[in-house]
Amino acid sequence: MFNTTILDVALGVIFIYLLLSLMCSAANEMIELALKKRAVDLERGIRELLAPGSKSGADDVVKKFYNHALVNSLFGGKYEESRIEHLIRRKIMRTALPSYIPSRTFALALMDLVLPGVTVPPAGAGPGGATAPATPTPSGAAGATPPPVNFEVNLAAPPLPTTDPHNPLARLRSAVGTNSELTQHAKNALTPLIDAAGSDVAKARENIERWYDSAMDRVSSWYKRRAQVTILILGLFVAVAVNADSIKIVKRLWTDRPLRESLVAAAQDYAKANASASPSPSPSSSPSPSSSPSPSPSASPRPSNSPAETQASATTSPACEKDKNSPQCKYDEKCSQDKDSPECRYQASLLAIESLSLPIGWDSTDDVERQWPGWRFRGEGGWWDQIYWHLFGWLLTALAISLGAPFWFDLLNKFIVIRSAVKPHEKSQEEGSKD
Repeated sequence: MFNTTILDVALGVIFIYLLLSLMCSAANEMIELALKKRAVDLERGIRELLAPGSKSGADDVVKKFYNHALVNSLFGGKYEESRIEHLIRRKIMRTALPSYIPSRTFALALMDLVLPGVTVPPAGAGPGGATAPATPTPSGAAGATPPPVNFEVNLAAPPLPTTDPHNPLARLRSAVGTNSELTQHAKNALTPLIDAAGSDVAKARENIERWYDSAMDRVSSWYKRRAQVTILILGLFVAVAVNADSIKIVKRLWTDRPLRESLVAAAQDYAKANASASPSPSPSSSPSPSSSPSPSPSASPRPSNSPAETQASATTSPACEKDKNSPQCKYDEKCSQDKDSPECRYQASLLAIESLSLPIGWDSTDDVERQWPGWRFRGEGGWWDQIYWHLFGWLLTALAISLGAPFWFDLLNKFIVIRSAVKPHEKSQEEGSKD
């Protein structure tokens, strides 16, 4: 049976992992924004939908799709000027392509590329698109020109076969089959989507939107896998940088009751302050998977209040007057305009960790295991000794961080509930033994 000491140690360790995970998640977001990898993933996903096997910069339907007015308005410029085709340039200068394309925009742009409403001449058009004079034809009679396709209107007419010339989708289906720019893969996908809509143009657009949404789920999985690897690497880097040895932390919390109690109190305050926050990740207000790659489950839970606001009030302190490199000063600087930015959340987590007086860091004066070795690899306290003392603890910390902030946020709340149920029972037992 767990006692409160074990629960308190577990609560403290979970809270430390949560703060470190928030730091790594924010750092991962900063890297993603700097490299604009979501835009690269989105372009790759659209290429796999429309022209699988093609490369960035190829003269294909993907280029025309991005240069369409509806999509081009999201980023400006031209596809060929976006640096997407240059691996080195897009990593140094970032691609100009958007990280977010709504599914409705994708469907409307693609349908307009396949069958432009103003450029497709009706049957019987002469040279230059001129139509020969003809006697008026009753509506529904043979040879009647079908009305222009309006992609925005949900027609209420009874379903008609898509091969019927009076069906507003007939010309769209025919254009898909005869379009020389579409790959056979795209034709094979679009044709059944159009056929399933009957005579409902809006339904055809919705089918294409769902097709796009399902593809974006796969794009999201690319982001998730990359984010997990990135956060694992960042977790190991952070574990070494702040000397967060899980084994040393557990030993210290087990023997240091005041530190353990203060950490538990801080964890409970944090959980209360963010009780209304959803543990599901939504970093940097990213769109749903239907619009762009969704964030990783190892991203920040985005609580309503930042850790720094929980641990130390967000009031501006005179810390910047003394030390401009202090965590409080950097927090004030990064969070003065946007408290939801990755930079602000990174500094908020760092400030919260600094305020807890945890047994981490390299600033100890009496413990050689917590003294920065500098460039010394050998000798007492050199890097070889530090690796020998901390390697397993660092690896445990990195693996724990890779599980993600939402995981530790949920676990923290569960342990708080368990502790609140166990502690009153233990107190009643102690009172009974005194009598």
